[in-house]
Order: sequence, then C-alpha cells, then structure tokens
Amino acid sequence: MPSPKSYTLTFTGDVMLGRLVDQLFPTHVSNPQEQALATTFLRTHPALKTYTHRSPWGTTLPLFHTSDLNLINLETAATTCDTPWPNKTFNYRMHPTNLQALKEARIDYVSLANNHTLDFGEQGLLDTVRGVRDVGIEFAGVGQRPDDAAVLTLPADSSGGGPGAEYRVHVYAASDHPVAWSSVGLFHYIDYSAATRERIKSVLTRGGGLKPALKIFSVHWGPNYGWRPAWEIRSFARFLVDECGVDIVHGHSAHHVQGVEVYRGKVIMYGCGDFVDDYALDGAFRNELGGVWRVVVTGDGEGGLKLDRLEVFPTRCERFVVDLLPVGEEGHGWVKERIVSLSEELGTTVLNELGRDGQVVVNLG
Repeated sequence: MPSPKSYTLTFTGDVMLGRLVDQLFPTHVSNPQEQALATTFLRTHPALKTYTHRSPWGTTLPLFHTSDLNLINLETAATTCDTPWPNKTFNYRMHPTNLQALKEARIDYVSLANNHTLDFGEQGLLDTVRGVRDVGIEFAGVGQRPDDAAVLTLPADSSGGGPGAEYRVHVYAASDHPVAWSSVGLFHYIDYSAATRERIKSVLTRGGGLKPALKIFSVHWGPNYGWRPAWEIRSFARFLVDECGVDIVHGHSAHHVQGVEVYRGKVIMYGCGDFVDDYALDGAFRNELGGVWRVVVTGDGEGGLKLDRLEVFPTRCERFVVDLLPVGEEGHGWVKERIVSLSEELGTTVLNELGRDGQVVVNLG
C-alpha cells in the first residue's frame, strides 16, 4: 500500500510592501516624502535600481515555489486613495499594480485582517480587496462577510473543490486591534470576551457545505515587541482548537518571532515575525530576523489530513530583500535559540538536530 501523500503549507508573518518598498517599484503611489527617502536609498545602494516584483523574496523564493499552498499576512492597503485614516501614527499603502509581487512567490492566500488594511479608510480597503481578487489570490478577514473563510484546495490546482480536488482547506482571519475599527462592518475585529467566543464558535462550526480537511485561523494579535503571548491570547488559541476544530493557528503582529505551542496534536504559531518591510530596526527584538514557516501534512487514510511537522527556515530582511540564513551564521543561531527557548516555555520541544536544509523542526505527529 503506497504511503500517504504529503503536502506543504508555507506561512509568513507580516509582508509590508508599502511605503519605501512600493517606491522602489517602477509604478508606485504618489508620495513626495516617501519618494525622497527612496531616492536617498538608491543613491547609497545603487543595486536597488533594479528592484523588481521578484526582489522582495530574495533567496526564499524556491521555498514558496515548492510549496503546495502559500499563506501570508499582507500588512498594507493596496490603493491610490489619498485620504488616510485620521490620527493614526503609521498609514501604509502600496500601488495595486504591485500586488503582482505576490504572484512571483505564488501566494495563494492573504490575511487582510490587520491594523493596516484600513489605513486609507473603507475606500482603500475596498480597493485592496478588488486588487487581490484581480490577481487571483484568496483572502479572509475583510469584505462584505469578513468572518467567512477563504476556501483553498490541496492540490492547489484542483480549484473550487471540483472533481479533481483531494482536500479542502478553510482559512479564517481576524484582528484584535485597532479598537477604532471594531465598528467597521467590513473588518473582522475580535476581542477576548465570552460573546466573541460564542460568535466565533458559531461561525467556525456551522453546518452546510463540505467539511474541510484542514481549518486554519490567521490572527493579528497582541502588542508590538513582547516575547510571550498574554494569557488571554493563549487561552483564545486553545479555545480555537478545543471548541472550533482549528488545526493551525497562524499568529502575527509582534514584529518578531515568538514561541510555538503543540496542543492536542495541533499547532499554534503565536508570532511568525516580520517577513519583508521598511521598518526601523530594534536591537533587542531583532525584527529584521524572521522565518519561512512550513507545516507538512499527510493524508490520514480516512479522507482527512493530519499534521506531521513544522519547519522554520530562519531569514533576514536587509534593504527590502529577504534571504535565507545559512547554518552557522549568527542570525540563524539567534532565531533558533529564540524559537527553542520560547517554545519550551509553552511546553513544546523543538528537535536539537536541524533539518537537512538548516531548518528548525518541531514534530507534530
């Protein structure tokens, strides 16, 4: 009897292609201040003059190209709208044309429930939704029905769950900030109240349609720069597993890697860190260091999927380009130490031995 087929789902944390990253592309939004900063970078680093939609992914691109599904948090609006959300410190946007950069990495899904997709108001959000749809990428967390799931399939080419589809994957998305957006009907805002739990459970367990083989909850939660998730976040993550049937919790927001919890055979990635952006560097939390997070699943012999292992490939974002870190490089060791230490605090053991390509490995089976 042949072995069950394995599939790889690749995740990242924040992908922020706005501001200076956007300005490096040939087509970009009009912003004289950002353009002046980008011009300064180009003088200092002339190699950036050849920056293309392929450039942000650097040497990580083969990981995306060999993955069965690629899922990210898109941390920016994609709009030419010029009216920012008022009284917000940072307002990010990219030109919708540059969503083509996501196609270079064969991204299948973007979470749009985060604290930047409404940076240019509801019009900017609607532009973002339109742009993502136009490039053929699924999304969740915003729109007319923001609590609905994006429906993906494995293999990815078995579109729409048709005759060729083997497995269906449902991906939900939500954000616990900013509170000011909680009243925006197009945005899936959550808090940690009993009422929110009741609503989320109803949404994630309602009948109708085919039951997914995998259920993923992508969530933008917690404050910036904190190694350990608050108890309310840990409790909510376990609730998603215990009462909502979630298999993978895809957490992001903190701007740096956080620990992993293996709970009842499911995986909770509390913080996947920043992937690509133009942010100032924090020496303590080292937000330039992150990872490509890959969950390997296999058929369970009963028409479903089971989690096999999590692999984390340490990365560095430098001058708007993300590259894999080789074993022995100081940054690689730092990412590994952080994941090992923080995961152990959550009761999860990370293998001492690296994978054959230098990845950090957590067994899930």
